[in-house]
Amino acid sequence: MTDPKESESAAPAPAEEGAARGVDAAPEPASSTAGVTARSEAASESGGETFTQAWRRKGVLGVLKHLFVDGPSLATLLREAYFTFDRRTLGFTRILFGFLLFMDLFRRTPDWMYMFATNGVLPTPLNLSRPQAPAAFTILNAFSTPTELVGLWIIIFITYACVLLGYKTKLAQVLTVFWVTGLDGRVLLIENGGYVVYNLLAMWTAFLPMGDRFSLDAWLESLRRKREVSAAALNQRQDLIAEERLKPHVTFLGLVLLLQLSAIYFFNVVHKYGPAWRRDFTAVHYVLYVDRMVTPLVGAVRAWIPFWGLWLLTKIVIGSEAALAFCLLSPLAKRWARLTAVVLMNLLHVGFGTFFVLGPFAWALCVFSTLLFCREDWELAIRTMRRPHRARTVLFDPTSNGALLAARSLARLDRYELLTFEESPRLASGIAVRGPTGAAVHGATGVGEIIAALPLGPAVAWLFRVPLASSVLGAVVRLFESGRVARFFGIAHPSAAPEETGPSPVRKKGRRVLAVLRELAIFAMFTGAVNQALTELWVSRDKWNRLITELNNKELVKSQGWRLAPQPEPTRILAHKLRFLQGWFMFSPNPVMDDGTLVVDAVTVDGRHVDPFTREAPNFDLLNAKSFGYNQIWSDYYNRIRMQGNSSYREAMREFMLRLPERTGRPEDAIVSGDVYWVEDQNPKFGDPAHKSFAFKQNKLFSFDRERVLSATSKATNE
Repeated sequence: MTDPKESESAAPAPAEEGAARGVDAAPEPASSTAGVTARSEAASESGGETFTQAWRRKGVLGVLKHLFVDGPSLATLLREAYFTFDRRTLGFTRILFGFLLFMDLFRRTPDWMYMFATNGVLPTPLNLSRPQAPAAFTILNAFSTPTELVGLWIIIFITYACVLLGYKTKLAQVLTVFWVTGLDGRVLLIENGGYVVYNLLAMWTAFLPMGDRFSLDAWLESLRRKREVSAAALNQRQDLIAEERLKPHVTFLGLVLLLQLSAIYFFNVVHKYGPAWRRDFTAVHYVLYVDRMVTPLVGAVRAWIPFWGLWLLTKIVIGSEAALAFCLLSPLAKRWARLTAVVLMNLLHVGFGTFFVLGPFAWALCVFSTLLFCREDWELAIRTMRRPHRARTVLFDPTSNGALLAARSLARLDRYELLTFEESPRLASGIAVRGPTGAAVHGATGVGEIIAALPLGPAVAWLFRVPLASSVLGAVVRLFESGRVARFFGIAHPSAAPEETGPSPVRKKGRRVLAVLRELAIFAMFTGAVNQALTELWVSRDKWNRLITELNNKELVKSQGWRLAPQPEPTRILAHKLRFLQGWFMFSPNPVMDDGTLVVDAVTVDGRHVDPFTREAPNFDLLNAKSFGYNQIWSDYYNRIRMQGNSSYREAMREFMLRLPERTGRPEDAIVSGDVYWVEDQNPKFGDPAHKSFAFKQNKLFSFDRERVLSATSKATNE
C-alpha cells in the first residue's frame, strides 16, 4: 500500500494500472483519493503490501512482525518471487520480441537465397540426404525454390507483425516457434549458442499470455465488451480491462525461466576455467582480435584500449556473469536483485551485440531480461512519467463511427488518465483537441498533442509536427475517421450490438483444462531441458553417464530387465528435434586465441583471380586485418566448412562458387578453376605494444575445376 499522506502530495497514479480501472484507460482527471484507491486495489491484487513498502513504513521491528505475524504466508512469498508475471511485463516483452524477430528476419534477408535455395550453399536435397544432426527437424526443408522462399518470407513477415502488434497472438506465437527454429536449424553450419537462446526464447514465451496487454487482441476484446457511445461513458473508466487481464499470471514457467537464465550464466562461468579467465584475465584482449567475429568498430579502436582496461573488462565480464546467476534466483531483496540482473544483462549483451557478430545471442538475452520487471516497477514508471500539464480535452463527433472508434481507442491508451472527452457534433475533422488556451486544434497537430498525453507519447508526438511524417500520420488518422479501420476489424458501431458479457461457463471450464495441459507441457519441456543439460554440459555429462552405468549394474535394475539410458528417446526428441539445447560454454575454457578465415583463389575465363564469396581479389593479408566485416552467417559458415567433419557439404560449396556469373550477371565472371584455403594466425600477445598478430599459416583445403565439378554433378543427377 501507499501511505495516504504521501499520496495526497504526489501526482496520482493512473487508476487503470490499479485493479478495477480499465485496460487501456482514458481520462477523467483523477483526484488524489482516486489515485490512492487505485494503488490500494493494485496492492490487494498481488497479495497486499510489499516488503519494500513495509520496510519504509514500519522499520525493522515492524517488518519482522509483518513477515512472521501479519504478513503473507511462505507459499504466497514463494509464488510472488518465483511463479508470478505481471501481464504488462508480458505485453512489453512481446513488443520487444517482435522487434527482435524483424531484426533477425532482415539480418537474414540478404543471404536468404544463398542459405536456403536449391542453388545455395546447402540445397534441400543435400540437407535431406545428409542430415546435419540426426534428430533435427526444420520446416524450411519444405521450401527450396526462389518462388517458394519469397512466399515463405512474406508469411514469416506477417506472422512476426502479428506478434509485434499482438493480433491473433497465440496462433502467431506458435507459428513463430516453427519459423524461428526452422530458420535456425536449416543450416546448422551457421548455428551458434545465440541461435539456441533465440529458440528457447521463442519456445518458452509461447507458453505465456503475451497478448493480454498492450495488444490489438486486448484492444478488440475491450471494444467488444464495453461499447461507449457518449463522452460520459468514455470518461467512465471502469471495466475497460477484463478482470482476468488485470490479475498476475501464475505459472510454473516463472521458476523455469529463472532457472534457465541462471543456468546460462552459471555454467558459462563454471566452464571458463582457463588461465585467460581465472588467472591472467586476458580473455577480452584475445577475443577482440578475432577478426572474423568483431565488428569494424572494434577493429578501429582496439589498439587504443590500454592493457589494464582489457584486464579490467575481463574481470567485469566474468564477475557480471557470476553475479547474474545469483541475482536471478535470490529470494532476498527480490526486486532489487532482479533490477540488478536487468541492468547487468543489458550492459553485458548490448556490449556483445555492438562489438561482435554473434547473431541473435545478445539481443535475445536482452529481451529475456525484460521478463524480470514486476508490478512495483510498473507503478514506479507510472508515477515518474505522468505529467498533469499534458492533460487535454478531446473533441469528437459521436455520429461518426470512425471518430467514435478513435475516441474509444484513445480511452484505452490513456493509462495516465490525462484525457477528458467532450462531444462535438458535426466536427469537421471528426476529432480534435482543446488545449490549455481553450482553442480547438485539428489535424495532425491536434493528434500530436493528444499523443503527447499518452504513455511514451512525447517520444513520438513530435513526428506530427514534421511535414512529411505528419502527412503520413495524418493519413492514418483519417483512416480511423473514415471508419475503414472499424470495418477491417469487424467492429460495429457501439449502438448496433450489445456489450459482450464475457466467456460462458463452458468456455471458462475449457480454459482451466487448457491451463492444466499448458503446465504439464511446461513440465515436460523442463524435464527435457534438465536431461539435455546433464548430457551436454562438460561439468555434468561424465558424472551423469557414470551414474547411469552404475544404476544399470544394480541388481534391482537387472532383475527387472530394465536398461536405463543417459538420455531417453522422449527427452532427446524434446531437446533435439527443434534444437532446444543446453550447452553453455561460450569462449570456454579459454577464449579463441587464434584467428582465421576462408580465402578462395579462383581463376575466371578471362584470367582474373577472384574470391567468389567476396567478389573481390583474394586477400591473404590476415596479419594486418582490422575486422573482415563479415556478418554472423558467413563468419560461422567459413569456420565450419573448413572442418573435415563437414567435408561432405563442400560439393555444394563448389557448385555455389561456380554460379558466380548468375549472381553478378557478368558472363566474364565464369570460373575455370580455383583453390580454397584456410588462412590463420595467432592473436597478438597480451602486453605487445605493437599489437601484431603472428604465426601466419596458409592451409590449402581443396582444389576444384569447372569440368570436374560439372561432371560429378551430372553423374549424381543421373544416378
